[in-house]
Amino acid sequence: MIKKRLHIVWFIIFATACGKHASEDHINHTGHDSTKVNESIRMISRPANQVVLSSQKTIKLSQNGSRQTVTASGYIAFDERRNNKVAVRTSGRIEKLYIKYNYQFVKKGERIADLYSPELNTFQEEYLFLLKSGEDSLAVKAKQKLKLLGLLESQIQQVEKSNTITHAVTITSPIDGFIRFSIEPVSSGEMKPTSSVGMDAMGVPSSSNTDAKGTSSGQIREGMYINKGQTLFVVNDCRQVWAILSVNISSQVQLKKGVPVTLYSEVQTDSINANIDLVEPVYQDKQRFAQARIYLDNPSRIFKINSFIKGKISIQAQALTVPLSAVYDLGSRKIVWVKTGMTSDGISLFEARIVFTGMTSVKVIEIVSGLKGDEEIALDAGYMLDSESILNEKQ
Repeated sequence: MIKKRLHIVWFIIFATACGKHASEDHINHTGHDSTKVNESIRMISRPANQVVLSSQKTIKLSQNGSRQTVTASGYIAFDERRNNKVAVRTSGRIEKLYIKYNYQFVKKGERIADLYSPELNTFQEEYLFLLKSGEDSLAVKAKQKLKLLGLLESQIQQVEKSNTITHAVTITSPIDGFIRFSIEPVSSGEMKPTSSVGMDAMGVPSSSNTDAKGTSSGQIREGMYINKGQTLFVVNDCRQVWAILSVNISSQVQLKKGVPVTLYSEVQTDSINANIDLVEPVYQDKQRFAQARIYLDNPSRIFKINSFIKGKISIQAQALTVPLSAVYDLGSRKIVWVKTGMTSDGISLFEARIVFTGMTSVKVIEIVSGLKGDEEIALDAGYMLDSESILNEKQ
């Protein structure tokens, strides 16, 4: 191809040199214009990695409205909307843990832990004092305060009957479900324990169980000190779960809420017909793929958290496409040859250009950007190549 181009260049140069000695009438008679000839020389004498001469067929972008299927894999995750977080209402120390490990099933009202709180003890003593003094209106308010601090009605009644305080408040599960212990830091807007009562009064720094970033420094255990407002555990009934599918980034433009998807789980033989409920708008750390979220009912709890799941997403591809042969894949880049002009003898001039592609089928490939609708490109990009071409293609 290089030799062919050199022969054409020398021929045009020679013809142009001879034309300088010809008369003006002769030039007009042959129909050639010196300006056009010079422009042709300028175009075809550019480096081989910028322009190529060829007479092959050209095509334009076409609108493809066919439905395509994208295969994705993923996993089952907790439905975070069903998380029931239980935060301690007073500072204290975990006296006893009745649940020893994460993901243990608990029933509503089941005892999770006993919490010793000097602050709570102070308010219990205040309540007993008001009962003895006959200050009924103040006693009612003091009782309400004890409830707000997490003391159960049965425990308050026991305090009234025995006329002694209970040294530990019982923390129970709000629902039936699977428990996950989770020490979370107190937010800036929440109240901190005072210096008179609470952990500072017990001689323990308030950050004893959290690191510098406010995250948990270890497994929850007996004897650990907890700040007021910290989440001690989360209970999720798993009656509904999320199927998280990871989809190639090239298909994320077509991912939308309501797009049909067929799921295949390793825990059941029948497929599940569903729709995408959410396309997560952010990437996780070092993530290079889009994530689609599907909400699944799980009344019998057949779907296990972190179990593997596959999906086939049906996408209506309303995209600009070209034949697969028109795009040449260089690995990290894809290029097409765009027709930029013609020589005086009808040979087309092609220029290499980087394009960004989307979904690929057996015959066509989607062009996301890099081409305009009215531009023509070479039908066979591989035919345009030689050993020196597109090392530095125009971007």
